[in-house]
Amino acid sequence: MDKRQRTLHEWLKTFFSDEDFSIKPLAGDASFRRYFRVTHQNKSYVLMDAPPEKEALTPFIDICTRLKNNHIHTPALLNISQDLGLLLLEDFGDALLLDCLKNHPADGYYQAAINVLHQIQRTPYVNLPRFDATFMLQEMQLMTTWFLQGHLKLDLSNDELDMINTQFHWIASQLSHQPTVFIHRDYHARNIMVLPEETLMLGIIDFQDAMIGPCTYDLVSLLKDCYIQWPRDNVLSWVQQFYQGLPTDIKPTLEQFIHDFDLCGLQRHLKVLGIFSRLNLRDHKPGYLKDLPLTLDYTLEALSQLPECRSFYDWMKTRVKLS
Repeated sequence: MDKRQRTLHEWLKTFFSDEDFSIKPLAGDASFRRYFRVTHQNKSYVLMDAPPEKEALTPFIDICTRLKNNHIHTPALLNISQDLGLLLLEDFGDALLLDCLKNHPADGYYQAAINVLHQIQRTPYVNLPRFDATFMLQEMQLMTTWFLQGHLKLDLSNDELDMINTQFHWIASQLSHQPTVFIHRDYHARNIMVLPEETLMLGIIDFQDAMIGPCTYDLVSLLKDCYIQWPRDNVLSWVQQFYQGLPTDIKPTLEQFIHDFDLCGLQRHLKVLGIFSRLNLRDHKPGYLKDLPLTLDYTLEALSQLPECRSFYDWMKTRVKLS
């Protein structure tokens, strides 16, 4: 048992008042956090291990509380040590929305997720950071650095870099005009749990990076999920369901909303191409490489829907080849 494992064990011992518990690792995520399932007296819990020098607990606790206060089902915070970077959480089980979508008709699950998303967007967002043009540009630059130059090893000319950066600035400028709401920022089918209830109830996790951002952002994460793909007709049907529930004061025409949705998807997937590549090259997590083809698919689809991005689309089709 290494030093960190001993720390986990001793901390749990103080909570349970005995050592009659087991700890099993759960699948990790793209951060430095680790998760474990803890079983004690036939009841299970989730332990989050977030080393303080790498992952602050404060954002998770803050956003969890905000969402819970707004009647979103987030895990109960059962025990907290910010000094040690440890959280004991309610266990939502193992039923990821992703698995349910692969094995059951999708409409009911997406309707439930859309209803929860409307509620999330009504969460107060005072003092949250803004997903503004500067932040969007920083995210999209990850695609240039880590995907194009790092993963694909493309030697980009100054003209190519200028064209890419011009497109990035246009995308960020356009997105900055969308109405803003509370955004989860990673509202996809691996971060939504289907809870073991008689009626369909969803639990929301991995929300610590929430910001104030475009009202289509989380909808893109849900419906253009990097881990599952649907025909565009299905996606547009679910987009219209979401659109019907938008407040009047942030409701453009449906045509404009779909345009905004595609544009937001473009920004997100450009970023994700960079992140998945960085996870492999910098963080030695090659498992995300298998998701690059779908993410690139989404990127090209969005570019094809936007006449203003035609030159970027043509360039991508010519220069970007996954082996």
